[in-house]
Amino acid sequence: MRSLLLHRHTAFLTLISALGLPCSVRAAEDAATPAGEEIVVSAQRRTETLISTPLAISVLQGAEIERRNLDDIKDIVTFTPGFSGNSDDSYIDGLAVRGIASNDYGIGGDSSIGIFKDGVYQGRTGSAVTTLFDIERAEALRGPQGFLFGRNAISGAISILTNKPRIGGHDAYVYLTGGDIDRLEAQGAVNVPLADKIAARVAFYATTYDGWVDNVFTQDLDDALMGGSKLALRPSLRFEDGPLQITLTGEYERRQLDGTPYRASNDDREVLDAINDAMGNDLVIGGTRRVVDSDLVDPRDDGTIGGTNLQADLDLSFATLTAISAYRHHRFYYSEDYDGTPLLLGNYTQRQHGTYASQDVRLVSPGSDRLTWSAGVSAYRETVRARFTNEADEEIVCRAGYAYTDCEEMTQDLYGRTYSPAPDGVLVDVNDARSTSSGLSAYGDLNYWLLSRLQLGAGLRYTWDRKRFALDVLPSDSSLGNVWTFSYYTDGFIEAEKAWDGLTPRFYLRFEAARNINLYASVTRGHKAGGFGSFTVAAPAPVDDYGEVPDGTRPNSFAPETIWSKEIGLKASLFDRALDLDVTAFHYAYRNLQTVFFDTETRTQQIINVGRVRGYGAEAIATLRPSRYFDLSGNITYTHTAKSGDRECAESDCGGLLHPIWATSGVATARYPFAEAEAFLSAEWSHEGRRRESFDWRGITRRPRYTEVNLRLGYSSDQGWQALVYVENLFDRRYIRGVENGGDLTPATVWGVSQPRSLGVSLRWQLTP
Repeated sequence: MRSLLLHRHTAFLTLISALGLPCSVRAAEDAATPAGEEIVVSAQRRTETLISTPLAISVLQGAEIERRNLDDIKDIVTFTPGFSGNSDDSYIDGLAVRGIASNDYGIGGDSSIGIFKDGVYQGRTGSAVTTLFDIERAEALRGPQGFLFGRNAISGAISILTNKPRIGGHDAYVYLTGGDIDRLEAQGAVNVPLADKIAARVAFYATTYDGWVDNVFTQDLDDALMGGSKLALRPSLRFEDGPLQITLTGEYERRQLDGTPYRASNDDREVLDAINDAMGNDLVIGGTRRVVDSDLVDPRDDGTIGGTNLQADLDLSFATLTAISAYRHHRFYYSEDYDGTPLLLGNYTQRQHGTYASQDVRLVSPGSDRLTWSAGVSAYRETVRARFTNEADEEIVCRAGYAYTDCEEMTQDLYGRTYSPAPDGVLVDVNDARSTSSGLSAYGDLNYWLLSRLQLGAGLRYTWDRKRFALDVLPSDSSLGNVWTFSYYTDGFIEAEKAWDGLTPRFYLRFEAARNINLYASVTRGHKAGGFGSFTVAAPAPVDDYGEVPDGTRPNSFAPETIWSKEIGLKASLFDRALDLDVTAFHYAYRNLQTVFFDTETRTQQIINVGRVRGYGAEAIATLRPSRYFDLSGNITYTHTAKSGDRECAESDCGGLLHPIWATSGVATARYPFAEAEAFLSAEWSHEGRRRESFDWRGITRRPRYTEVNLRLGYSSDQGWQALVYVENLFDRRYIRGVENGGDLTPATVWGVSQPRSLGVSLRWQLTP
């Protein structure tokens, strides 16, 4: 009862502050945007002020990203309204915007959120998540952004802009951080003019830290999970000569992390009792909910990501011509124990490598005319190769999975032959997948001031995507045959090819009620291409149990998904920027949501199109600056979603999507100036309400609400140095990132145990011109 009352009081006070006082993802502590200076964005392909942009968009400046210690791209989710699904790994399938996510972890589909860096799409799991360092700003957009960004931005987009070389001056900085869990971190950059028209910049990042999740399976070993190390480098060159600007950027990152540990729920008696009855033991998941009990003692999340980006801008007076050429490559290895038990039952690995090449050319008119416009074309080609493996103990498969006395009885019954145990008694299922995707798009928009304060905008993008997909389910090396992850095998790769196209129009009306007060309404359509399942096939005839698929079998495909989204918004800066407000209300209708579904009868992970989804909600963002000594900023979000036509699910939690109904975050900062320095104290909060896990309906486990508070005490000198002491997760709240509700022989699990309270010190030095 005490926690319930505290939760209600917290939500009430947050609602008051959001609607009447603070709230913005911008921290006024950020020296890059002092009071009185307007924030600019480039989401609409031209530089414009945030307050005049008819989009639901939030901005994090680079100084704020550093001060809040945001580690990688997914950490932006924590302080962005409408976003959810952050996790401490390289997967992006759980990132949701207003409830919309794609939980497909294979390679035949695409993410629902578009992640871009310097105008270049960052790709999929294993490639998209990189470290935030030497960043100019991050722009997070809510709602379908296919018209603006193109591929895979049907739920929203995150656009990262890095710091570019500066012509004509030297500057440099170094940040050093040390803290609990033996965290050591260093990052920095140096900018050097090479000639009158050329400059170079080199930025680097390195970190190492220990884990914080104990594994009672190896309780005598010092092997806490969730540790890792990262090393990243970004060199760049910039050339400027009158109207021409050319920037060449290279990027490399090596990530060596622990895979996400899962913990099975002792409350899932349906699954655990079935295993106990079959195996004649008493399976109990050891330890508390803050630890795991896993037979996989070294889960991995390793990746190598590299690429180059060449951007050229030419001012033609009537428009700016921009060309962006990019190439990216990645290698990714991941392993986890998704059953979350000390049994060898569901040890999963994914080995993946791929390339991505893209070209974008566009013309954008100046933004000061009564009529403004943009037009462009883009193209991409992506190749991905992956091997998926799943391991299980053969005795568990035979006895618990198929209810035989032992594996000898099972092989005699199924095949009439003698059972020969596999090495170590482990059944290993393997499937390989190959995907080659390519696409083209063309887009354009017109924006016209109908009256002095009334602007109408319309835009359209046409996209065409083609995917060639191949799947090879290898025959099992075990004498049990293909009886577990797959009940069939293929004779080499089976292939399929499909193409999809779609239109994504956008219309908006913006009314400038006063110089710093804007209202807008918009209607936008989103589209995401179909794809292929990495674990299922479509056969022209019934597949013989445990045998080879018939001729004509192809990889299973799923249809495109679409959305119509409507928004109304208010953006205002009042009292000489003492108060900034940004309030948005939205409603959307979604068709054919692509989602992973585990069919317990066929034991396969299928990707299906769920019927219809409708969602609505509101997001309030504001910043209060009553004086130069104090500011308060934050956001609050309400989201409601409902599904229909969803596999006849009748449970109450099947009606919505994977998101919290209520969420809020923000920061309050107090400063005390000295003659040539300033001390400051900032408090950050983030809260997410109870979140449904919608793509199952067993109802064993739900992710409860959580609140986290961080404190930062710092001292900044005008001479360019700063000392900062921080406490993250001040009240040592232990919460979880997500849950799975399992089924068949996979129990319900929780995953992503939060980092406990940690203390640290950061020292920063900066040389500015």
